[in-house]
Amino acid sequence: MEVVRRAVSRVWDPRDTEDAERVSRRISALNPELAFGDLARPDPGLPLNWAVTIGGLGKLPNGPLRKARQDPPRLAATLLFDSGEHPNRAVSELGSLADAMILSDERIVLLDGRILLFINLRTGEMRTVGGEGEGPGEFAGSGLQLGLFRGPDGVAVWDPNIGNRLTTFSDSGDLLDARRIDLSGVTFRHWTANMMGVFPDGNFAFIDRDPPGASDDGHRTRQRYAVEVSEDGTWSQIAEFPVAQDGSVLFRHSTIVSFGGDRVSVADTEADEIRIFDRSGRIVSRLAMPGERVRVSSAQLDAARAAAQAQLRRSNEKDVRQLQALGIPTEGARPRELDHTYNEVAPPIDITTFDGDKRLWIRHYAMPGDETRRWTVWDGGDSAFSLEMPAHHGFLDARGDLVLLSVRDSLGVERVVIRRLIGA
Repeated sequence: MEVVRRAVSRVWDPRDTEDAERVSRRISALNPELAFGDLARPDPGLPLNWAVTIGGLGKLPNGPLRKARQDPPRLAATLLFDSGEHPNRAVSELGSLADAMILSDERIVLLDGRILLFINLRTGEMRTVGGEGEGPGEFAGSGLQLGLFRGPDGVAVWDPNIGNRLTTFSDSGDLLDARRIDLSGVTFRHWTANMMGVFPDGNFAFIDRDPPGASDDGHRTRQRYAVEVSEDGTWSQIAEFPVAQDGSVLFRHSTIVSFGGDRVSVADTEADEIRIFDRSGRIVSRLAMPGERVRVSSAQLDAARAAAQAQLRRSNEKDVRQLQALGIPTEGARPRELDHTYNEVAPPIDITTFDGDKRLWIRHYAMPGDETRRWTVWDGGDSAFSLEMPAHHGFLDARGDLVLLSVRDSLGVERVVIRRLIGA
């Protein structure tokens, strides 16, 4: 069975109503410094395939320019699946969606808190596994601390709270294996190295980083590292890249890293290209950076500051509720405050992710008020296309012509839907 890890490196953007709550919680649970960057506004006067028509999307070393498609694909209006319409309330009333994957043309899996929901799209049959606990098939971490992967033998879930346990399920939800991964022989630079994926042969992908030091005042002097780790403790470096700017910087620069199959994409938002590495650390492709670096207007800055303060206020209120639930007094507690600085020019992109077919999806940065999100999708070969989605659509996965999305209505209710990709 060929294995593809769909690792998503996303940026918390306080202005993005589709992403803010779930992404900020997931980033906080995994590692605060994995919040890479802020959001890119494509010029509305340019054609949909502008990212590949201006100089091409890039080229392999000594290879030809990649060419754009004449008719950019689009998403069909008809929904092939809508979790809100499912007869089982575990699906129709999602609590805390953390991740999701397309397993085949007929099956998907949703990670909702500590529960995995295996859904047959053809019959509507649904099976739940997981839950809180330390027994086989159970999880101790919250859904935002768990990692959902395509493992060598099926659907794999990484739980760092039970001795780095890796639990594997079949595509229908049968428990296949549960074992703890001993990393005691691995020497990381920092104790909070994050597990980000599983390679096709079962080795693990991690993001390591330099030890904490004095603030670099937004100059990104410390480094992060994409590394491969085997169960016998062998450690090898794939790529090195600078850390993100401090979290208080609006429109901040970052390096966005994703893993897919035997490839690692590294996108520094201050660079002009996205580099694709193989596991040996060799650059196998260079893609011209999509998106446009837009100068921030005073109105956009005001909107970003207001949204950031509102997000911080919601986070403070959540902290108080959690302390009160633990019986800890909160009287006199002072809320956190941030003095937000900003970059005068926004970065070009904010998300990269490999889908189930190893295509690299790259989201262009969206400025405050933008109602659509534009993506450039590279298939790993000689072609690419651009695609627009409504701002309230969050990308989860894709396979073939199926695109798995999270959508949030005006009341904040989240659903998972599938739309067909036409013309890809």
